[in-house]
Amino acid sequence: MKIRTIIFILLPILLFLALAEGLVLVLRLSVLLALVLLISYLWALFGLRGIRIQASQPPDNCQVGERFDKEVTLFNQSKLPKLLLKVAETTDIPGYHNMTVLNLPAGGSYCWQSNVHCRRRGQYSLGSITVTATDPFGLFSRQRNLGKSHPILIYPATLQLPFFESSPLSVFGYNSGYRSFSQISPNASSVREYTTGDSLNHIHWHSTAHAGKLMVKMFDTDHSHSGSESVWIIIDMQQAPQLGEGDETTEEYAITIAASLIKKYIDSGMQVGLTASGDRPYFFPPERGEQHLGRLMEALALMKASGETPVSQLISSQMEHFNGNSIAVVITPSDSKEMVTAIRQLKGRDNLAVAILLEPASFGGTAGQLNTAHNLSANGIQVYTVRKGDELARALDNRVASLHTRYI
Repeated sequence: MKIRTIIFILLPILLFLALAEGLVLVLRLSVLLALVLLISYLWALFGLRGIRIQASQPPDNCQVGERFDKEVTLFNQSKLPKLLLKVAETTDIPGYHNMTVLNLPAGGSYCWQSNVHCRRRGQYSLGSITVTATDPFGLFSRQRNLGKSHPILIYPATLQLPFFESSPLSVFGYNSGYRSFSQISPNASSVREYTTGDSLNHIHWHSTAHAGKLMVKMFDTDHSHSGSESVWIIIDMQQAPQLGEGDETTEEYAITIAASLIKKYIDSGMQVGLTASGDRPYFFPPERGEQHLGRLMEALALMKASGETPVSQLISSQMEHFNGNSIAVVITPSDSKEMVTAIRQLKGRDNLAVAILLEPASFGGTAGQLNTAHNLSANGIQVYTVRKGDELARALDNRVASLHTRYI
């Protein structure tokens, strides 16, 4: 029971006893309790008079992993000091709490800074300040909201994926990772030291004898074979196959991979399209440029895996958009036969199909994607397998994926 409630119950009892029995000491105690209640109430009542804040405005957007500084200044414009003020910033940004207790002299001010860590993608608000004045006895308190709340959009993280390649067949020993045979020039341009996984067929014996260690030939890309100019990123946002908890979910892994690939391709000058069916349908035709990148990042920041449409159905319903010499990257935790069939149909329309499979077993589901990866690889589809806890730059390394595919 709160102290204030006890006093409110005790005060009339003491007054009754004092008047009924003529107890002067009890009467004085009753008056003292009444004065404490009055002073405490007035303390809380006037504790917020003349308070003003000034807060720096947060950025309109930032990215998971980034930080920014936030500054708040509290002014006391009254002639009375303000003691025991509790100041807290109202926000729904995960993991961020900005609260302090302070005293302000008459006409004084107090300034403090906080560092905001953007931990999770999404739309949040920041900037409103709640000031609470409490009397020294903790009997009364009053709150007041100051300042305006500003929206902030947190984009998903984008990782460097230097060795992610979209090629149907790969070989070792080339100067930019793996290339399809149709993209390799027959002429060696230089040599380098042998590393694990290089083909023995590409050892340059003369350089090996001269250097005293194994050296392999490096080949230039044959630019006479023009590659695809457009990429489709297809994300499985159906709720049913999603697994994991917190930030370690198939949903968050899929969004991070998609964001990283989109930035990688747009930075290279390619047109990128995006489609998904989650909390709502998402469809962005392939375009280039920073503005298009911003639109895609905003969509990924807000996208939720709460859809009912399987990725196989999504692909089939939009098959007409995947015509021509395009790259179609499908990111999914599904291991259904319908999904395999849909990706095979993508490849059958002269598209280069790539499947990024989020392994369900590692996220708490059941094993079963080994056969899925085998079936896709057997149909000439490039497969990457991502497990919970994987370093994505390594999991999406074409050299590692090619070695894994050989032994499925």
